[in-house]
Amino acid sequence: MTHNRLRFRVRPLLAGFVLAGLVALTWSAPASAQASRGALYYQLGGNSPGGNANYRSQIPLQLSLAANLRLNYSCGKFDIGLSWQTLMNNIEQFGDTLSNAIRAGIAALPMYIFERAQPGLYQLFQTYSLKADAMIAAALKTCEEMEAAIKQGDNPYEEWAGIAKGESWRMRASLNGDVVEAKRAINEQEEGHRNGVSWIFGQRAGGVGTQPLRPVRDLSVAGYNVTLNRQPGSSGGGPADARMVAAFPTSDALAVFTTKVLGDQQIYLCEGIANCPAATSTSTATGLGPLLEEEIALVRPRLEAIVNGTTIPTSAALAEIGAPGITVNAQVVQALRNMPAENRTLASSRLAHELGMQRVVDKALIARNALITGMSLPEVTAAGKVSQDMQSKVARMTQHIEDLMFEHRIRKEITANNALAILESGTQRDGQATRVPPAGRLDPAPLDGGRVRTTP
Repeated sequence: MTHNRLRFRVRPLLAGFVLAGLVALTWSAPASAQASRGALYYQLGGNSPGGNANYRSQIPLQLSLAANLRLNYSCGKFDIGLSWQTLMNNIEQFGDTLSNAIRAGIAALPMYIFERAQPGLYQLFQTYSLKADAMIAAALKTCEEMEAAIKQGDNPYEEWAGIAKGESWRMRASLNGDVVEAKRAINEQEEGHRNGVSWIFGQRAGGVGTQPLRPVRDLSVAGYNVTLNRQPGSSGGGPADARMVAAFPTSDALAVFTTKVLGDQQIYLCEGIANCPAATSTSTATGLGPLLEEEIALVRPRLEAIVNGTTIPTSAALAEIGAPGITVNAQVVQALRNMPAENRTLASSRLAHELGMQRVVDKALIARNALITGMSLPEVTAAGKVSQDMQSKVARMTQHIEDLMFEHRIRKEITANNALAILESGTQRDGQATRVPPAGRLDPAPLDGGRVRTTP
């Protein structure tokens, strides 16, 4: 529903522009300054419909967390036996004689004999054992509270770690193994982090010896292939008449588009473990602005060459500058050629911008649909909160499209309307100033058929 609303909101914008006036954009600032003197400039909403990048050379950056923030935090990593031994060794501070006596007594006799033979030493040993147990329990409680606090901080990778642990528990349970050993392997040896998780291409990802988890890229590739009725991990293009293939020849082309617009993560759950391929990192998002600049840079010189007569306006040449569902025909080209020079430059540049916007919005809608298709795969739906994160990515793509259209609408509705009102007011004043009232009769008794006509 949202997809259709966005699509039908974009097309009238460009179609109305081509049909209503065949007018508009600029190649250079001086031409824009000359054309801005007329009403046409403001009827079009200026020389640009908006949506330009904040910085046209912006590129996604690959960033990673600081080393101490990337550590896999788990209380299961602590060696409880070592902690107990360390605490008991602190008995030495009560004196070497007493310490040696206790050690000698404990080492020489089994515990049940030691209790009968040396009740005093046994009681002392029990007292310090209880103290050691209490101190370790308190330390573990503090550790667990800290672990819970860290999780409440919404670690972006914690959900993936939980999925990996869950899969390890399921595999261990299917083997009917020792639950204590399973807990030790999963917590202390980080078996889940080492193995990674089952992912959409039929292989594990995010672990030692595997590919990283790249949610946006992976869902884009899978969604592209599933849309074309292929396996999620297939490679290559598809039918040339498919809308998706026309916009993105390969799944990699779609993945490049979505990761630029939305950013992505490269997640390795095994970070900090031996033989882990790389550190977890994040690539930043650029939005649609830079991609709009790229489309305009493709369309503008081709349209300029056709309008100036350098390129013959053949069907193929016109198709290269068109947008999905919108074709620039020979009549439009001829109308642009017939305009005054300053208006022709303005109109051609504005048309190039509109075509670029239509093309990039169409690609964004296709990418959005591919992500939604990828989210329907069982590995993603089983991922819980991870699936919710991808839903927010789809919502962000929708918001980028809405923002592009909003900026276009605001420029035209606010700035253009005010400027046009001022121009119209000035035109009315000029018309009133130059108006000549009809002249009255100078001779009150003109001749009529050779006779003087008098008014009765």
